[in-house]
Amino acid sequence: MPFSTAVLVLIVLAHAATAGFTGRLPQSIAGDWGFQQADLLGGQWWNVITTMFLSSNTASMLLAAATSAVLLGLAESTVGTRRTAALFLASQLAGVVLYAAMVGLGSRAGLEWPAGMLGATLLGPFAASAGTLMAASQAISVLWRRRLRVLVMAGVLMLTVYVGHAQHVFILVAALAGLILGRLLVPAVGQGVVRRSTSREVRTNLALVVAVFAIGPVAAAAAHVPVGPLAVLRGWITSQDISGVQAGCVNAMAGCHGSLHDFALLNSGGHVLALMPMVLLLVCAEGLRRGNRLALWVAVYLHLVIGVVSAVYFQVFAGFGVPLRLGRRALSINESVWELLPVVLVPLVIAALLVMLRRHFSIDPDPALRRRSLVVLPVLLLAFVGLYAVAWFAEGNMRSSQGMAGLLASIPRMVLPYPFPWSYVAAVYPHGFFSALLFSLGGSVLWLLSAFSILAVFLSRRTQTGPADAHKAEQLVRRGGDSLSWMTLWANNEYWFNAAGTVAVAYQAHSGVAVTVGGPVGSARDYVPAMDEFLDFCARESLTPCFYSVTAAVADPLLERGFRSIVVAQETLLDVRGMNFKGKDWQNVRTALNKAAKLGVRPLWCSYSQLTSGQRTAVQEISEDWVSSQALPELGFTLGGLEELKDPNVQLCLAVDESGHIHAVTSWLPVFSKGEVVSWTLDFMRRNPVAFNGVMEYLIAQAVYYFAETVECISLSGSPLATSGEQDSSLGRILALLARTLEPVYGFASLANFKQRFQPRHRPLYLMYQDPLSLPAMGRAVGESYMPNVSVRTLAKVLRKS
Repeated sequence: MPFSTAVLVLIVLAHAATAGFTGRLPQSIAGDWGFQQADLLGGQWWNVITTMFLSSNTASMLLAAATSAVLLGLAESTVGTRRTAALFLASQLAGVVLYAAMVGLGSRAGLEWPAGMLGATLLGPFAASAGTLMAASQAISVLWRRRLRVLVMAGVLMLTVYVGHAQHVFILVAALAGLILGRLLVPAVGQGVVRRSTSREVRTNLALVVAVFAIGPVAAAAAHVPVGPLAVLRGWITSQDISGVQAGCVNAMAGCHGSLHDFALLNSGGHVLALMPMVLLLVCAEGLRRGNRLALWVAVYLHLVIGVVSAVYFQVFAGFGVPLRLGRRALSINESVWELLPVVLVPLVIAALLVMLRRHFSIDPDPALRRRSLVVLPVLLLAFVGLYAVAWFAEGNMRSSQGMAGLLASIPRMVLPYPFPWSYVAAVYPHGFFSALLFSLGGSVLWLLSAFSILAVFLSRRTQTGPADAHKAEQLVRRGGDSLSWMTLWANNEYWFNAAGTVAVAYQAHSGVAVTVGGPVGSARDYVPAMDEFLDFCARESLTPCFYSVTAAVADPLLERGFRSIVVAQETLLDVRGMNFKGKDWQNVRTALNKAAKLGVRPLWCSYSQLTSGQRTAVQEISEDWVSSQALPELGFTLGGLEELKDPNVQLCLAVDESGHIHAVTSWLPVFSKGEVVSWTLDFMRRNPVAFNGVMEYLIAQAVYYFAETVECISLSGSPLATSGEQDSSLGRILALLARTLEPVYGFASLANFKQRFQPRHRPLYLMYQDPLSLPAMGRAVGESYMPNVSVRTLAKVLRKS
């Protein structure tokens, strides 16, 4: 990336030559070589170029170097060196022209914000670099193009409307110019203009808008003299400054002066409390991203409240004699109506936008969790207020803080993140350690606990599956499916049905990912259109589709739709009618059969309901003994346990000796096609610790003999995660870590090696994914599917041992 490197070097050298590495850029050099709006018509045209390599101080130089290295580096690696250099210069020139025109027209129209930029000096490569990256984004895929543009434009727009310095406006217009230049000069990859977005993208963009509005006041508070249209909202945070306490105490009660040493704590608590609306809006943004309907209406309500409160906020300040400030300039309410209008309109516009696009939010939270939160939140409020009242009375505030009126007046300041004037705060500030502590920090703790409770509600979802759905799914399983189809009927699965009702997909939702249990079930001819419907369903529900353990019959159509594949298991298939266990390769199996004959062991084929009470107890003891020896409980998802044995359609095979002692047990799941059983899949495998060696080989050999009379092929299933380590991808590495973690506990690789003794033919099982960014979430979702009830502490213990 020679051009990016050259720009970086020029920035460093220019700063060393003009200011040194410890000083600031001299004003004379900034005036002669930096760009101002008047330079465009004043003859110093070279300033448009030279200003890109100047920095006001060393910190600014380091930021400029990093910006050019990252943004220009990304652009150069995408469109090449020559085109990047051309776009860099073109973005700077276009940005300068647009900026100069906007400032000139705005100042002539009498607008104070643009007029304040007339004398501003613009230094650094920030605008040109942003414009270059926006132009180069035309040459990347639609998915990354949209995300990159939204990220950059949202960040720049936030800085412009909240901080509003000339540099931020310059970057914004240059980025917009870059978008136009990219459209004109850079060949597009895929669609040039994306006119329609999925519901997921709409939700993501709306969540980003809400998040930007939430953190904007913090950016304005951190800036030096912000002047943007929404800069006045920094008062929600900066009004907590204790510099006004002395003045507030002049006319307050005498005890106020004795408590001034406690106001450092009040100052910190006030700042934290002022941030709580931002926290709650960020919680709403995450709920919006996940398509939660309740999060939508909470966000609408909060923005309406912010708009209304902002309208009266300034009147309250004026009523207490505190002038509103925009930067260094004090504003009266009457003369600042145009400056304050955006503060009120922006949250109302966001609320209206959310209402207009409400059709994209269709996920309802868990009703039980929602009802619980409706009880918990008021109880929390009453608990904090009650505790504060007890401390207030116990520490003698009744005599020194204006009596009961002082208590009632202090409670709103404790729990509401409103910028109360300091004359009010000083008058109601309590005396005593505990009451002052709760007054200062209690509200922040209350809001944080409430935010966590609300976030849990937003992350939950109403389960749609009921008994009728399970019955319908079973009917479709009998029409057709694959070797894992019977597992779709197990607990914890949800069902989706196509519009015609001929195909179902079983899945589990974890971390916003829908992990399917194998492929679709039902009418095979409808699988492909049904998968398209299922993808639309996932988009509406804000779920990332993850087709797990599917065969090539499902994987191939998905590959045509832009999915990618990872092999997560090799299914072992036995053609039972051609197996006779003769020859050297079958020595282990013949040994197991001979040993069983000597010990008088015989196979017992039955369903769980046909077992005697003693046999059921023995099976439970075998299973419990195996589970108790593991560091983790039984896995779920595609691995059955005792509950799954009780299904009357599941066949059990027990190795039982003449005394009735059970050596081992296996279970076999039916595979249907057009209402008839066409195969069986091995699931449950448990052996008694004192069973003879080779008992599992014996049971599988007996299965070969037993099923050869009715089917041509049986499946020993795929060993979960046993081949994930072979994959060279992010998700492959995540699943490989999960496999290495669970291998000492469950022995998936050992199980796969054991199945090789039966010389099977193999069929790969794939995990299909569409978005590379969702790979970490998919890895987590697969882990949660197998281990839904494992605590973090238990899992951490296993990770340390593996």
